[in-house]
Amino acid sequence: MNKNKWKIAVIGCGMIAKSAHIPAYQYYEKDFEVVAVCDKSIETAQEIAKAFGIGNYYNDAEAMLAEIHPNVVSVCVPNALHKQYVMLAMRYGAHVLCEKPLAMTLTDAKEMYDYANANGLYLIACQSWRFTPERFGAKRMIDRGELGKVYYAEISRIRRRGIPTWGNFHIKEHSGGGAFVDIGIHVLDAAVWLMGNPKPLSVRAHTFAVHTNEIGSPEGSGALSKNVEKSKHFKLEDMDVETFACGTVNFEGGFAMTFKVAWSANLKEENNIILSGECAGIDTEHAVVYRGGTEQSVLETVPQPYEGKEFYGHFYIIENLAKVLRGEAELLIKPEETLTVTKIIEAVYRSAEEEREVLISEL
Repeated sequence: MNKNKWKIAVIGCGMIAKSAHIPAYQYYEKDFEVVAVCDKSIETAQEIAKAFGIGNYYNDAEAMLAEIHPNVVSVCVPNALHKQYVMLAMRYGAHVLCEKPLAMTLTDAKEMYDYANANGLYLIACQSWRFTPERFGAKRMIDRGELGKVYYAEISRIRRRGIPTWGNFHIKEHSGGGAFVDIGIHVLDAAVWLMGNPKPLSVRAHTFAVHTNEIGSPEGSGALSKNVEKSKHFKLEDMDVETFACGTVNFEGGFAMTFKVAWSANLKEENNIILSGECAGIDTEHAVVYRGGTEQSVLETVPQPYEGKEFYGHFYIIENLAKVLRGEAELLIKPEETLTVTKIIEAVYRSAEEEREVLISEL
Protein backbone atom coordinates (compact mmCIF):
# COMPACT_ATOMS: atom_id res chain seq x y z
CA MET A 1 0.00 0.00 0.00
CA ASN A 2 1.38 3.39 -1.06
CA LYS A 3 1.25 5.75 1.95
CA ASN A 4 0.64 8.67 -0.40
CA LYS A 5 -2.66 7.19 -1.55
CA TRP A 6 -6.02 7.13 0.17
CA LYS A 7 -7.20 3.63 1.02
CA ILE A 8 -10.60 2.74 -0.45
CA ALA A 9 -13.02 0.02 0.58
CA VAL A 10 -16.25 -0.85 -1.25
CA ILE A 11 -19.35 -2.28 0.43
CA GLY A 12 -21.59 -4.04 -2.09
CA CYS A 13 -20.17 -5.64 -5.24
CA GLY A 14 -23.10 -5.21 -7.61
CA MET A 15 -23.30 -3.54 -11.00
CA ILE A 16 -22.62 0.05 -9.90
CA ALA A 17 -19.53 -0.94 -7.91
CA LYS A 18 -18.13 -2.92 -10.85
CA SER A 19 -19.07 -0.43 -13.55
CA ALA A 20 -18.56 2.92 -11.83
CA HIS A 21 -16.90 3.12 -8.42
CA ILE A 22 -13.99 0.73 -8.77
CA PRO A 23 -13.09 1.79 -12.36
CA ALA A 24 -13.17 5.48 -11.36
CA TYR A 25 -10.96 4.97 -8.30
CA GLN A 26 -8.50 2.93 -10.34
CA TYR A 27 -8.47 5.59 -13.06
CA TYR A 28 -7.17 7.99 -10.39
CA GLU A 29 -4.54 5.53 -9.21
CA LYS A 30 -2.16 8.31 -8.15
CA ASP A 31 -4.65 9.31 -5.47
CA PHE A 32 -6.57 6.16 -4.55
CA GLU A 33 -6.04 2.46 -4.02
CA VAL A 34 -8.98 0.10 -3.64
CA VAL A 35 -7.67 -2.21 -0.92
CA ALA A 36 -10.79 -4.20 -0.03
CA VAL A 37 -14.28 -5.12 -1.18
CA CYS A 38 -17.19 -6.60 0.73
CA ASP A 39 -20.37 -8.35 -0.34
CA LYS A 40 -22.94 -10.52 1.41
CA SER A 41 -21.76 -13.26 -0.97
CA ILE A 42 -18.13 -14.12 -0.26
CA GLU A 43 -17.92 -15.73 -3.70
CA THR A 44 -18.97 -12.46 -5.35
CA ALA A 45 -16.51 -10.45 -3.26
CA GLN A 46 -13.71 -12.85 -4.19
CA GLU A 47 -14.65 -12.70 -7.86
CA ILE A 48 -14.56 -8.89 -7.91
CA ALA A 49 -11.32 -8.73 -5.96
CA LYS A 50 -9.69 -11.06 -8.47
CA ALA A 51 -11.12 -9.23 -11.50
CA PHE A 52 -9.81 -5.83 -10.36
CA GLY A 53 -6.60 -6.92 -8.64
CA ILE A 54 -7.81 -6.00 -5.15
CA GLY A 55 -5.97 -7.63 -2.29
CA ASN A 56 -8.72 -8.21 0.29
CA TYR A 57 -12.31 -9.39 0.19
CA TYR A 58 -14.92 -9.92 2.90
CA ASN A 59 -18.55 -10.76 3.53
CA ASP A 60 -18.59 -8.88 6.86
CA ALA A 61 -18.38 -5.10 6.47
CA GLU A 62 -17.49 -4.37 10.08
CA ALA A 63 -14.68 -6.91 10.04
CA MET A 64 -13.33 -5.28 6.89
CA LEU A 65 -13.47 -1.79 8.38
CA ALA A 66 -11.83 -2.89 11.62
CA GLU A 67 -8.97 -4.63 9.82
CA ILE A 68 -8.40 -2.31 6.85
CA HIS A 69 -9.18 1.14 8.35
CA PRO A 70 -9.95 2.72 4.96
CA ASN A 71 -9.90 6.48 4.41
CA VAL A 72 -12.91 6.34 2.09
CA VAL A 73 -15.76 3.85 1.74
CA SER A 74 -18.11 3.50 -1.21
CA VAL A 75 -21.54 2.25 -0.14
CA CYS A 76 -23.15 0.40 -3.07
CA VAL A 77 -25.82 -1.66 -1.33
CA PRO A 78 -29.61 -1.52 -1.88
CA ASN A 79 -31.31 1.71 -0.82
CA ALA A 80 -32.82 0.30 2.37
CA LEU A 81 -29.31 -0.47 3.67
CA HIS A 82 -27.70 2.90 2.88
CA LYS A 83 -28.05 4.43 6.33
CA GLN A 84 -26.84 1.29 8.13
CA TYR A 85 -23.59 1.08 6.17
CA VAL A 86 -22.98 4.82 5.85
CA MET A 87 -23.15 5.16 9.63
CA LEU A 88 -20.99 2.08 10.14
CA ALA A 89 -18.28 3.38 7.80
CA MET A 90 -18.30 6.81 9.42
CA ARG A 91 -18.04 5.29 12.91
CA TYR A 92 -14.77 3.80 11.71
CA GLY A 93 -13.60 7.26 10.63
CA ALA A 94 -14.09 6.95 6.86
CA HIS A 95 -15.38 9.51 4.40
CA VAL A 96 -18.27 8.01 2.43
CA LEU A 97 -19.52 8.01 -1.13
CA CYS A 98 -23.04 6.60 -1.06
CA GLU A 99 -25.09 5.58 -4.05
CA LYS A 100 -28.30 7.47 -4.67
CA PRO A 101 -30.65 8.02 -2.98
CA LEU A 102 -28.77 8.79 0.21
CA ALA A 103 -32.03 8.31 2.11
CA MET A 104 -35.76 8.04 1.60
CA THR A 105 -36.57 10.40 4.48
CA LEU A 106 -35.31 13.77 5.61
CA THR A 107 -34.85 12.50 9.16
CA ASP A 108 -32.41 9.80 8.05
CA ALA A 109 -30.48 12.13 5.76
CA LYS A 110 -30.12 14.75 8.49
CA GLU A 111 -28.89 12.16 10.96
CA MET A 112 -26.17 11.01 8.56
CA TYR A 113 -25.03 14.53 7.73
CA ASP A 114 -25.10 15.59 11.37
CA TYR A 115 -22.77 12.71 12.24
CA ALA A 116 -20.47 13.52 9.33
CA ASN A 117 -20.28 17.19 10.28
CA ALA A 118 -19.67 16.42 13.96
CA ASN A 119 -16.77 14.13 13.07
CA GLY A 120 -15.13 16.12 10.26
CA LEU A 121 -16.11 13.65 7.54
CA TYR A 122 -17.31 14.07 3.98
CA LEU A 123 -20.53 12.33 2.98
CA ILE A 124 -21.34 12.49 -0.72
CA ALA A 125 -24.42 11.18 -2.49
CA CYS A 126 -23.48 9.90 -5.94
CA GLN A 127 -25.79 12.13 -7.99
CA SER A 128 -23.86 11.52 -11.16
CA TRP A 129 -26.18 12.81 -13.89
CA ARG A 130 -25.44 16.49 -13.46
CA PHE A 131 -22.23 16.05 -15.36
CA THR A 132 -23.20 16.14 -19.02
CA PRO A 133 -21.97 18.63 -21.64
CA GLU A 134 -25.50 20.01 -22.09
CA ARG A 135 -26.17 20.46 -18.38
CA PHE A 136 -22.81 22.12 -17.81
CA GLY A 137 -23.68 24.52 -20.63
CA ALA A 138 -27.11 25.22 -19.17
CA LYS A 139 -25.56 25.87 -15.74
CA ARG A 140 -23.23 28.49 -17.24
CA MET A 141 -26.15 30.28 -18.89
CA ILE A 142 -28.23 30.27 -15.72
CA ASP A 143 -25.37 31.47 -13.54
CA ARG A 144 -24.71 34.33 -15.99
CA GLY A 145 -28.36 35.34 -15.66
CA GLU A 146 -29.14 34.81 -19.35
CA LEU A 147 -32.51 33.19 -18.65
CA GLY A 148 -33.65 35.97 -16.37
CA LYS A 149 -35.97 34.85 -13.61
CA VAL A 150 -36.77 31.18 -14.16
CA TYR A 151 -40.35 30.39 -13.24
CA TYR A 152 -40.92 26.92 -14.67
CA ALA A 153 -39.03 23.67 -15.09
CA GLU A 154 -40.07 20.32 -16.51
CA ILE A 155 -38.11 17.15 -15.85
CA SER A 156 -38.74 13.93 -17.76
CA ARG A 157 -37.15 10.51 -17.55
CA ILE A 158 -39.13 8.04 -19.62
CA ARG A 159 -38.30 4.51 -20.67
CA ARG A 160 -40.75 2.76 -22.91
CA ARG A 161 -39.63 -0.71 -21.83
CA GLY A 162 -37.13 -0.41 -18.99
CA ILE A 163 -38.32 -2.15 -15.84
CA PRO A 164 -35.10 -3.45 -14.21
CA THR A 165 -34.90 -7.19 -14.72
CA TRP A 166 -31.98 -7.59 -12.33
CA GLY A 167 -31.30 -6.74 -8.71
CA ASN A 168 -34.02 -5.66 -6.26
CA PHE A 169 -35.12 -2.35 -7.78
CA HIS A 170 -38.69 -3.65 -8.11
CA ILE A 171 -39.09 -4.68 -4.44
CA LYS A 172 -40.00 -1.91 -1.98
CA GLU A 173 -38.42 -3.64 1.00
CA HIS A 174 -35.03 -3.24 -0.67
CA SER A 175 -35.41 -0.13 -2.84
CA GLY A 176 -37.88 2.04 -0.93
CA GLY A 177 -39.62 2.99 -4.17
CA GLY A 178 -39.65 2.42 -7.89
CA ALA A 179 -39.02 4.45 -11.01
CA PHE A 180 -38.98 7.85 -9.33
CA VAL A 181 -36.28 7.03 -6.80
CA ASP A 182 -34.33 4.89 -9.28
CA ILE A 183 -34.09 7.05 -12.40
CA GLY A 184 -36.19 10.14 -11.68
CA ILE A 185 -33.86 11.19 -8.90
CA HIS A 186 -31.12 11.86 -11.45
CA VAL A 187 -32.99 14.55 -13.36
CA LEU A 188 -34.44 15.90 -10.10
CA ASP A 189 -30.98 16.40 -8.63
CA ALA A 190 -29.67 17.94 -11.85
CA ALA A 191 -32.58 20.41 -11.93
CA VAL A 192 -32.07 21.36 -8.28
CA TRP A 193 -28.37 21.97 -9.01
CA LEU A 194 -29.07 23.97 -12.17
CA MET A 195 -31.47 26.23 -10.28
CA GLY A 196 -29.09 26.92 -7.42
CA ASN A 197 -30.88 24.74 -4.85
CA PRO A 198 -34.24 26.54 -4.56
CA LYS A 199 -36.30 25.93 -1.42
CA PRO A 200 -39.18 23.47 -2.03
CA LEU A 201 -42.50 24.31 -0.39
CA SER A 202 -44.93 21.57 -1.41
CA VAL A 203 -45.42 18.52 -3.62
CA ARG A 204 -48.45 16.93 -5.27
CA ALA A 205 -47.62 13.58 -6.81
CA HIS A 206 -49.26 10.52 -8.33
CA THR A 207 -47.74 7.07 -8.76
CA PHE A 208 -48.95 4.14 -10.85
CA ALA A 209 -47.99 0.47 -10.86
CA VAL A 210 -48.72 -0.06 -14.55
CA HIS A 211 -46.49 -2.15 -16.78
CA THR A 212 -46.51 -3.42 -20.31
CA ASN A 213 -46.39 -7.05 -21.31
CA GLU A 214 -42.89 -6.51 -22.70
CA ILE A 215 -40.53 -6.06 -19.77
CA GLY A 216 -37.39 -5.40 -21.78
CA SER A 217 -33.74 -6.35 -21.36
CA PRO A 218 -31.10 -5.59 -18.72
CA GLU A 219 -29.44 -3.19 -21.16
CA GLY A 220 -32.76 -1.39 -21.67
CA SER A 221 -33.00 -0.78 -17.95
CA GLY A 222 -29.71 1.06 -17.72
CA ALA A 223 -27.42 -1.88 -17.04
CA LEU A 224 -24.25 -3.19 -18.56
CA SER A 225 -25.09 -6.78 -19.50
CA LYS A 226 -21.69 -8.05 -18.34
CA ASN A 227 -22.10 -6.48 -14.91
CA VAL A 228 -25.57 -7.43 -13.72
CA GLU A 229 -27.24 -10.34 -12.09
CA LYS A 230 -28.97 -12.77 -14.42
CA SER A 231 -32.41 -11.64 -15.47
CA LYS A 232 -33.87 -15.00 -14.41
CA HIS A 233 -33.86 -13.72 -10.82
CA PHE A 234 -36.55 -11.19 -11.75
CA LYS A 235 -40.15 -12.13 -11.04
CA LEU A 236 -42.85 -9.72 -12.14
CA GLU A 237 -45.16 -10.86 -9.35
CA ASP A 238 -42.61 -9.61 -6.79
CA MET A 239 -42.87 -6.01 -8.03
CA ASP A 240 -44.60 -3.76 -5.49
CA VAL A 241 -43.29 -0.32 -6.49
CA GLU A 242 -44.39 2.31 -8.98
CA THR A 243 -43.46 2.13 -12.64
CA PHE A 244 -44.73 5.67 -13.36
CA ALA A 245 -44.74 8.86 -11.28
CA CYS A 246 -45.81 12.39 -12.09
CA GLY A 247 -46.58 15.58 -10.28
CA THR A 248 -45.62 19.13 -9.38
CA VAL A 249 -43.11 20.63 -6.96
CA ASN A 250 -43.68 24.22 -5.83
CA PHE A 251 -40.69 26.26 -4.76
CA GLU A 252 -40.18 29.50 -2.91
CA GLY A 253 -40.41 32.57 -5.12
CA GLY A 254 -43.19 31.31 -7.39
CA PHE A 255 -41.08 28.71 -9.21
CA ALA A 256 -42.84 25.48 -10.24
CA MET A 257 -41.47 22.20 -11.58
CA THR A 258 -43.44 19.36 -13.12
CA PHE A 259 -42.10 15.83 -13.48
CA LYS A 260 -42.89 12.56 -15.16
CA VAL A 261 -40.84 9.42 -14.70
CA ALA A 262 -41.39 5.92 -16.02
CA TRP A 263 -39.74 2.55 -16.26
CA SER A 264 -42.50 1.45 -18.60
CA ALA A 265 -44.89 3.68 -20.53
CA ASN A 266 -46.35 4.05 -23.99
CA LEU A 267 -44.59 7.37 -24.45
CA LYS A 268 -41.47 8.51 -26.23
CA GLU A 269 -38.11 7.99 -24.55
CA GLU A 270 -36.96 11.10 -22.71
CA ASN A 271 -34.14 12.23 -20.46
CA ASN A 272 -34.70 15.94 -20.29
CA ILE A 273 -34.73 19.11 -18.25
CA ILE A 274 -36.62 22.05 -19.74
CA LEU A 275 -36.34 25.50 -18.16
CA SER A 276 -38.39 28.59 -18.98
CA GLY A 277 -37.27 32.05 -17.87
CA GLU A 278 -38.36 35.60 -18.55
CA CYS A 279 -35.53 36.13 -21.05
CA ALA A 280 -34.82 32.67 -22.47
CA GLY A 281 -35.55 28.97 -22.15
CA ILE A 282 -33.48 25.81 -22.49
CA ASP A 283 -34.20 22.29 -23.69
CA THR A 284 -31.17 20.40 -22.40
CA GLU A 285 -31.81 17.06 -24.13
CA HIS A 286 -31.81 18.69 -27.55
CA ALA A 287 -29.29 21.41 -26.63
CA VAL A 288 -31.57 24.22 -27.79
CA VAL A 289 -31.98 27.76 -26.42
CA TYR A 290 -35.21 29.65 -27.11
CA ARG A 291 -35.41 33.45 -27.18
CA GLY A 292 -38.03 35.86 -28.47
CA GLY A 293 -40.82 34.85 -30.81
CA THR A 294 -39.04 32.49 -33.18
CA GLU A 295 -35.36 32.77 -32.33
CA GLN A 296 -33.57 29.63 -31.26
CA SER A 297 -29.92 28.68 -31.08
CA VAL A 298 -27.73 25.75 -30.17
CA LEU A 299 -26.87 25.51 -26.49
CA GLU A 300 -23.16 26.00 -25.92
CA THR A 301 -22.03 22.76 -24.33
CA VAL A 302 -18.98 22.02 -22.21
CA PRO A 303 -16.85 19.08 -23.43
CA GLN A 304 -16.31 16.38 -20.84
CA PRO A 305 -12.96 14.62 -20.39
CA TYR A 306 -14.28 11.10 -19.88
CA GLU A 307 -15.42 10.27 -23.39
CA GLY A 308 -16.16 6.57 -23.71
CA LYS A 309 -16.28 5.89 -19.99
CA GLU A 310 -19.36 4.11 -18.72
CA PHE A 311 -20.97 6.00 -15.83
CA TYR A 312 -18.60 8.91 -16.39
CA GLY A 313 -20.41 10.99 -13.77
CA HIS A 314 -18.68 8.91 -11.11
CA PHE A 315 -15.32 9.89 -12.56
CA TYR A 316 -16.22 13.55 -11.95
CA ILE A 317 -17.27 12.75 -8.39
CA ILE A 318 -14.12 10.82 -7.54
CA GLU A 319 -11.86 13.37 -9.23
CA ASN A 320 -13.57 16.04 -7.12
CA LEU A 321 -13.13 13.91 -3.98
CA ALA A 322 -9.37 13.78 -4.52
CA LYS A 323 -9.22 17.56 -4.88
CA VAL A 324 -11.38 18.06 -1.79
CA LEU A 325 -9.20 15.74 0.29
CA ARG A 326 -6.14 17.69 -0.87
CA GLY A 327 -7.82 20.96 0.11
CA GLU A 328 -7.93 22.18 -3.49
CA ALA A 329 -11.68 22.33 -4.12
CA GLU A 330 -15.14 22.34 -2.58
CA LEU A 331 -17.60 19.50 -2.96
CA LEU A 332 -19.43 19.47 -6.29
CA ILE A 333 -22.37 17.71 -4.66
CA LYS A 334 -23.24 19.71 -1.58
CA PRO A 335 -25.10 18.33 1.45
CA GLU A 336 -27.75 21.04 1.24
CA GLU A 337 -28.56 19.99 -2.35
CA THR A 338 -28.92 16.35 -1.35
CA LEU A 339 -31.17 17.37 1.55
CA THR A 340 -33.41 19.25 -0.90
CA VAL A 341 -33.62 16.18 -3.12
CA THR A 342 -34.43 14.01 -0.09
CA LYS A 343 -37.23 16.36 0.98
CA ILE A 344 -38.82 16.06 -2.45
CA ILE A 345 -38.43 12.26 -2.54
CA GLU A 346 -40.15 11.87 0.82
CA ALA A 347 -42.91 14.30 -0.12
CA VAL A 348 -43.53 12.59 -3.49
CA TYR A 349 -44.18 9.21 -1.93
CA ARG A 350 -46.18 10.62 0.94
CA SER A 351 -48.31 12.72 -1.41
CA ALA A 352 -49.02 9.75 -3.66
CA GLU A 353 -49.89 7.49 -0.74
CA GLU A 354 -52.13 10.03 1.02
CA GLU A 355 -53.58 11.44 -2.22
CA ARG A 356 -53.04 15.07 -1.26
CA GLU A 357 -50.58 17.93 -1.48
CA VAL A 358 -47.81 17.58 1.10
CA LEU A 359 -46.08 20.61 2.58
CA ILE A 360 -42.35 20.28 3.05
CA SER A 361 -42.78 21.77 6.50
CA GLU A 362 -44.68 18.59 7.47
CA LEU A 363 -41.62 16.37 7.03
